[in-house]
Amino acid sequence: MHGMICGLGQVGYRVALLALQSGHQITIVTIVARPEWERELRAAGARIFLGDARDEDFLVSAGLRQVDWLISATTNDLTNIEIALDAKRLHPTVRTVARAFDQYLATRLESNFGIDRVLAMSQLAAPAFISSAFGDELVATFKWSSDRYGVVKISITDDHRFSGRTVGDVERETGLSALLLFGKDEHPYVGPSSTDTLEPGDTLKLIGLESSILALGTLPLHADPVPSSERERQSPRLSIRQIWRDAPKDLRLLLLGLMTFIMVGTFVFKFGLNLSPVDAFYFVVSTVTTTGYGDITPKDSSVAIKLFTCLVMLVGSAAVATLYSIITDAFISARFRQLTIGFPVPDESHVIVVGLGDVGFRICEELLRLGIDPVGVDLDPDTKFAATLRTQMPVITGDAREAEVLEQAKFSSAAAIILTTSDDVVNLSVGLLARDEMSNQRIVLRIFDDRFASKVQTTVAFNGALSASRIAAPTFLGSAAYPSSLASFVVRGLLVTVFARKPSELASLGPGEVKVVDRADKGALTIIATPLQTRER
Repeated sequence: MHGMICGLGQVGYRVALLALQSGHQITIVTIVARPEWERELRAAGARIFLGDARDEDFLVSAGLRQVDWLISATTNDLTNIEIALDAKRLHPTVRTVARAFDQYLATRLESNFGIDRVLAMSQLAAPAFISSAFGDELVATFKWSSDRYGVVKISITDDHRFSGRTVGDVERETGLSALLLFGKDEHPYVGPSSTDTLEPGDTLKLIGLESSILALGTLPLHADPVPSSERERQSPRLSIRQIWRDAPKDLRLLLLGLMTFIMVGTFVFKFGLNLSPVDAFYFVVSTVTTTGYGDITPKDSSVAIKLFTCLVMLVGSAAVATLYSIITDAFISARFRQLTIGFPVPDESHVIVVGLGDVGFRICEELLRLGIDPVGVDLDPDTKFAATLRTQMPVITGDAREAEVLEQAKFSSAAAIILTTSDDVVNLSVGLLARDEMSNQRIVLRIFDDRFASKVQTTVAFNGALSASRIAAPTFLGSAAYPSSLASFVVRGLLVTVFARKPSELASLGPGEVKVVDRADKGALTIIATPLQTRER
């Protein structure tokens, strides 16, 4: 097939390279190109035209009418929309895919503008970041009809519960279907037989409902996740525990000291004035608060009792001031939290997301949907997504490169931290700080350049260094090349594309197409595994 890619940023470059490795002929139209990318793509056989794809004459002269599909992948939504619409008008049979940062806009564009697919890179990448944060190998997620499906990887080790069992056993126990099986020899078996036995060193890819996949993992899910619509109606509640935890340490220590002093005073007056425990406590409180009703008096008591009473009266003013300070501080903290953070930071098992741009926002949305507590951190208090997220989760304004900000986000008790700012240096800096401070937390970084990400992953002890453009590129290519594709991903030198087939389409599957999920009410899910010319891992 012959395709055209407009825009040669991170996404355009990754899609072009993947398309060339898959055997497509590629034409690239871009205003500017990084010299090393241009040399690499030209050497791989791509035709590159430097110019503005919004110029209709230039687009036609670059060969628009000879291509089967077009992907508009610039960094501007309106530019991508304009290019896709022009391409459809100039070449009505071309299949168009446009990149959009706004996923809500993307859905409307598909239904109202005639663009075949509109994809948001951030939404495609978010599940992979969450998967990496918890050690689960979630390869891809997608929707089929009204249900959410996914592809998950299981690595068989000596002590794995599926070691020595058949593929059929795994399918029956998990409710998932076998997609791919890689043996020790790295040979891929597409749609493996249910009688195949799993041995240590094997890797099995399973496909099925998201609920079945989540049952395999270690995500700290809530028993009853709160829908985002309900979260927006809930306001942060001020609890006694929260008041005590947020009060300054010196005030808490002083209050504990005063309470101890009152208890001692109650004991002294019980025996010194021959009072009942209740009357003794009453006398201490009335003295500490300087109320002094006069119904109980130590004027006829010993000198020691009189001196102790004086001490209680002197300490009383400090006691009242301390109580008022803690109460005032609690209400001010609660108000400040409502205005800046939104919700109280969870005590444990939450996920800290640093950087609330497009990718960070989608990760937070996905965490909330799964019922996992996210805590957002961003240096800019006015980032475009902060106001929306504050209605559903805590959002902290500050520089995560400072240990105090991570402490405010309770990093020591968090399950993981995901770093998704738009600056690789910041992500790396926070990651190194978190690594030095961490105990059991998993650390996942977003790195724009996928080659640099691979180097970071292999040289530094992070749990994941991911490139969002690399994660999203297969779905862009699959959506352009195959009209009924739902998702695409790269695994061990194969580009795997998942299709939805109606019952009427199952009689004659295309060359190399294998049925992996059979749903009588909906049809089936099928896949095509295309070998890549250059091995991708």
